[in-house]
Amino acid sequence: MTPPAAGETRRYRLSSYADEVRPLYEAKDPAHDFVHIERILARVELLAEGEAPRWDLLYFLVCFHGLVPRMADSGFRQGTAQFLEGLGWNPAEADEGVAALERHLTGPVSLEEQLVHDANYWEAIGPFGIAKAFTTGGARGQRIEETLRLARVFVDRPVFRTSTARRLAPARRAYAHSFLDELERELNSPWCRTAAEASGTTGG
Repeated sequence: MTPPAAGETRRYRLSSYADEVRPLYEAKDPAHDFVHIERILARVELLAEGEAPRWDLLYFLVCFHGLVPRMADSGFRQGTAQFLEGLGWNPAEADEGVAALERHLTGPVSLEEQLVHDANYWEAIGPFGIAKAFTTGGARGQRIEETLRLARVFVDRPVFRTSTARRLAPARRAYAHSFLDELERELNSPWCRTAAEASGTTGG
């Protein structure tokens, strides 16, 4: 799987999409900032080994992945389609690209949608996903016990679409659950409970 050469037209350059959206991720939390997008891109390239994706669509889906909620704003949605047309997408391609973005997390259809779907959820079922769950939980003021419960849900929820992710996911899930099991035993132990009660805290 070879990415387009640097001399390709703007629609096939990663930078065309990344430079457009990078500022929009600055206000996001550390688990969902542009570094998260860069991690997704790295996983996409691994998952797509042996495949032949449409690179312009793939780059668009990766870079705009975290902006799906903003598509509910008709102005933002229209502006996104116009941005794509400015890169050389025809109107039909732009409309389909936006539709692909909106469904890629819940009902991916094309290869490109499936690759980004799996690359995103791959993070949820391993060590990094656990760290991310507790980072997000802490930012939201959740108790450790609540974050632990949600982390188990996140580990089991993803249904992977690509053959590589389906093949590797079971071992990754098993590791995640073993860690969460150990954490739960620790939280329920007299040592942890006594320390929490003695300090007068209810979590954290």
